[in-house]
Parts: sequence; structure tokens; C-alpha cells
Amino acid sequence: MLIPTNAFIVWLSGPFRQQFDGVRRRRIVASLSMLVVVVVGCQKTDKPKHDAVSPAKVEKLPVETDLATVTLTDDANRRLGITTVAVAIREVTRRRTLGGQAVVPSGRTIIVSAPLAGIVSRVDNTPLPFPGTKVTANQSLLSLKPLLSAERDVPTPAEQVQLVGARANLMAAQTVAMGDVDRGKAEVEGARIAFDRATKLFADRAGARRAVDDAEAALNIAASNLAAAEERATQLSSLVKMLDVQTPDGEATLLPMTTPIGGLVNRIEVSEGQTVASGAVMFEVVNLDTIWIRVPVFVDLLTSIQTDQAAMLVSLSGDALSPTARATPVAAPPTADAMTSSADLYYQVDNRELGLRPGQRIGVELPMSKTESALIVPTGAILYDINGGTWVYEVTGDRQYTRSRVAVRFVDGNDVVLGSGPSDGTQVVVDGAAELFGTEFGAGK
Repeated sequence: MLIPTNAFIVWLSGPFRQQFDGVRRRRIVASLSMLVVVVVGCQKTDKPKHDAVSPAKVEKLPVETDLATVTLTDDANRRLGITTVAVAIREVTRRRTLGGQAVVPSGRTIIVSAPLAGIVSRVDNTPLPFPGTKVTANQSLLSLKPLLSAERDVPTPAEQVQLVGARANLMAAQTVAMGDVDRGKAEVEGARIAFDRATKLFADRAGARRAVDDAEAALNIAASNLAAAEERATQLSSLVKMLDVQTPDGEATLLPMTTPIGGLVNRIEVSEGQTVASGAVMFEVVNLDTIWIRVPVFVDLLTSIQTDQAAMLVSLSGDALSPTARATPVAAPPTADAMTSSADLYYQVDNRELGLRPGQRIGVELPMSKTESALIVPTGAILYDINGGTWVYEVTGDRQYTRSRVAVRFVDGNDVVLGSGPSDGTQVVVDGAAELFGTEFGAGK
């Protein structure tokens, strides 16, 4: 029987306390305490037993292909109009997308300056155009009233001498031009008579075909000379009229300022009623029907790019703009940037439909010089899931289609180049692939 330690201490503090002295009592208490500790330590404690619990539970997922096979009935297969093509292996040229910048080609910007000092005015009560206004070639944008003198609106003696000399030179040139016109008419008439005679002889089998051809060529040359002479005479007549700086009302004749090319008004530097000096810039017109794309390329990549081949314009995200957005190489001044270790390639593109603006950034797919074999499928066969994964449907049986994952490397026109996918010759669905995708996930019919 075990006696609790506390009970024994109480017993010692009772009537028998006088029988023990202090030293003996402390020894007995210490011995009993050690005995209690030994007895308690030797006892076996019954701990509850717990079952082992795993910290995680992993369930085996089903095979991906078991969830991605669709079997259609004859009626469903006919309604979907499914068509298939075989996966092919073809030599492809790798393309690399770089950033380009639209720039105005050389010669597509025209700056019109004042030929002499004058006052700016409008044309036929039409206000001066604003920047961005579309204009056509030879369109008058404003008029210029010449200032004949700083003090008065009459020519000085020196100016009168200059006008008389200019008028005499122009009239002499005009006389020569009129003589050229008359001579051209006579040459055309003689060449036409010779042509008619040669034609009639050839029809009567009395002449040679060569004579007819020679007569026709002479007639065409004479007609061209006559047309040039008439155009020169017309221009000289216009210049003579422009020298008539005095109108019947005594005011200076307004000189129309026309644009040599069609395009957009890029900037206008004058306003109505402003007095401008000779040679002052009046307006600038830029033609953007054709635009250049400047592509900075790292110098170490120049040797790996086919600089003589056409490039494809894409958006900055890599999406194709249109199948016709092709840029052809163009000869341009060689430019480079030492700070970025890049050299510039220039391409020309038809901008009438694209509407690119000078300075706009655009992606350019450049063809690389290295070719390689790769798997090719049509773009219509590629499907994208909600996570951006790419898939195709393989034909695995009669009206049975299995969804298979593919890795898209890049898009080349209407074809998709795969990094991995079905083997060569495997039939994949093109028309009806989206309907199969909807059928598999419950959205199709």
C-alpha cells in the first residue's frame, strides 16, 4: 500500500511530533519523497492509441485523352460538316518579330515657299486649310498679292526694266514655241499621209509590212513632238499673263500658291492678311500613300536576316494586321545607332488601307536565313482553351475525334507551325473543330 506524501507529513505534524527531533524528521521526509518518486516513475501509464493520419491525400487523376474523345452519330457528323486535313512536314523559314517605326519616304514631303514678298489671302473665298486637310495635286491652297514696292504699289524703274526684260524673253520663247507647234502639225500631217499610203499598199499586197511599221512609228514620234510643243506654248502663255501685275482696277494680280503633290497638309506657317518676305515657308504637304518602315536591328542579327526578302507587318502584340500587309525592302540611306548597337533596315508598304502615321510603332516579322522542317496544320484547326492552351482534334476512329494538345511556335499566313503535336500524316479536324469543342464541354448541339 502506498502512502501519499502529504498524508505522511500531516501525521508527522500530529501528536508524535515531539518524539522526533528536527534532523531525524527531515531525513525521513527526504527518504519518503524519493521513494514516492521512484514508485511513481516505475508505474506504467496507459496512453490512448491514435490511428496514423496522412497529411495529404492525392487522388489519381484520369488520363487526359479519356476525357477528350468525342464520338458523334451519323446525323451529328453530317450536320457539323466536319472536314479534315493531314498534318504535314514542310521546310519553313523562321520569322522574328521586331519593332519598327513608320517614317515619311524621301521626296514625299513638299515645302512651298513664297516666290516674292506679298500679302497672304484666300482663294475664291475659301479659308486657308488647317493641318491634316486632304488636298489634291495642283490644288490652290492660298493666294499671294505681290508687294511691288515698300512705299507704293507701282513698280520702280529697276523693277520695270526687269519686267520688260522678262516679258521680252518670254515672248521670244513663246514665238519659238508657236513655230514648233506649226512645224509639229506639218510633220504629223506628212507622217499620217505616209502611213495611209503604206497601209493601202500593204492591203493591196504591193508593199511590205516593215514599211507600214516604219510609217506608224514616224507618225507616233511626230504626234509626241507636237504634244510637247503645244504644252510648252501653253506654259509660256501662262507665264506671260502672270507678268501682267497690274489689273484694270490698278491692283496687283493675286498669285495662286498650289501644291505640286496630293496628300495631307502637314503644317501651314502663314495666316490670312499676313505679309511674308520672299522665300518664306508658307505650307508643307506630305503624301502618305506609300510609307517606309524603319526597323532597328541588333548588328549581330544582320547576317541571320534575309534582308532582300519581303517582311510581314503585325501588331505590337504579334497579331497579323491583314494578309496584304507586306513590306518590301527598299534602298535607303544607311543609318545606324552606336548607342544601341543597331543598324536600320528600311521597308516600303502601301499605306492607303493601313493608315499608318509618321512616327507610329509597328511590329515587323523579318524572315531569318535559316530554314528547318516543322509540323504544319491550318490555322482553322487550332483551338484555344480558357487558359491559353492550344489543341487540335485528331481522327482516331469512325466518327471519333480525340482532342490532342499541341505547341504553337508561330503563324505563317494561313498555316501554323507546331513545335510539338500529332505525327506526320495524322488527320486533324478543320471545319467543325469549334463545334466539337463546344460539344465536348456542353455548349454545342
